[in-house]
Amino acid sequence: MSNKKRKKSTVMLFSMMSLLMLGSLVFFLQSPQSTEQVGEQKQEPASSYMNHYAHTILEEAAGIESASILPFDFTVPDHAPNADGFKSKDGKIYYSDSTIEVTCWKERLAFDAPRQSVVCLADIKIKHASQFRRQWATGDYNSRVKQYPSTIFSATNGVVGMSTDFYRHRNYGIIIQYGNLICDKRGRCPMDALVIDYNGDFHIWNDKELSEYVAKNGADEIMHSFTFGPALVQNGEVVDYHHYNNQALGELFFPQSRAAIGQLGELHYLYCVTTEPGGTVYRFARYMQEKGCQTVYNLDGGGTGTLLVKGRRYNQIAYYGIERAMSDIIYFASAE
Repeated sequence: MSNKKRKKSTVMLFSMMSLLMLGSLVFFLQSPQSTEQVGEQKQEPASSYMNHYAHTILEEAAGIESASILPFDFTVPDHAPNADGFKSKDGKIYYSDSTIEVTCWKERLAFDAPRQSVVCLADIKIKHASQFRRQWATGDYNSRVKQYPSTIFSATNGVVGMSTDFYRHRNYGIIIQYGNLICDKRGRCPMDALVIDYNGDFHIWNDKELSEYVAKNGADEIMHSFTFGPALVQNGEVVDYHHYNNQALGELFFPQSRAAIGQLGELHYLYCVTTEPGGTVYRFARYMQEKGCQTVYNLDGGGTGTLLVKGRRYNQIAYYGIERAMSDIIYFASAE
């Protein structure tokens, strides 16, 4: 081969390598961190996703006073709650406007130990299910960043907020929001999942049943789902003690700081978080039943359990008194 042909071949090879390297660099730069997923599903951007079923629900609700409806999507309400709506009296905190009523208070109770626990509760009534919302750390359910609950709550314009299932603490669970299947991975042990429909009603599903249902029918009719558990109360009755055998999470059988959310009635909820020493999950279930809950679901307690109201933390965090960075919270918002 002549020197001229050899030079030409070298130039062509160098050009091709440069183009390949440039293409790889452009692809890398254009690939956002948020494409790293929890499950195997390809996710939509958290800021813009709304499923067709949720959109239909909003259209059907057009006859309801518009002030009582928020979008069924990942956005946060535009307006903070009215500061004049908060009141304090007899050690309780109240908030009220035309779309939401909240009462927060504390009780002392000895569950399964001589030493008493402080029990912090929030009674919440909302006008429309769209006011029951979930917020992710940094506002993106794909984010692997964790934030303190108070930091997450500060970005929501919520009236009251609370810790949930800390879904990023595990690599399994069935997590759905507004019909979007975020994670669908089952662990080795059976787990109860909390499913909330577009009426704001609670349903307890076995995680296998829920996964099979979603695979067959899709998740459009599910507003939220959470995976921690177990179920504590169903149809107004405490779940049988033997149901807790083989449940994967919750440190169920000895005194522990607890957290749970229950449904009292239509669009009416009760959140409860206890300080140490707390109680067994069965004793905690009976306490929530005595409060009138028809369905109760156990959430991540211990140092995770947090109740937030009036822009700040309401309970003393268990064990070290320091907020634990986590991935998500529930919050309830005004629609005024």
